[in-house]
Amino acid sequence: MGAGKAKTAQKRVEGGALPCPDCGAEVRVVMFAGYGEKGLFWVCDKNCGYKRRTR
Repeated sequence: MGAGKAKTAQKRVEGGALPCPDCGAEVRVVMFAGYGEKGLFWVCDKNCGYKRRTR
């Protein structure tokens, strides 16, 4: 029991990090809370402006 990796804990793509379609940098999940947009979004690490809702 518990000998393998949990599928729900994997946050990366199998081939490595998820690339940004605009600039090619790594994309990560960020949670926005407060005034304006709220929720989970994919955001580029280089701040190129790429932002997409996860769900």
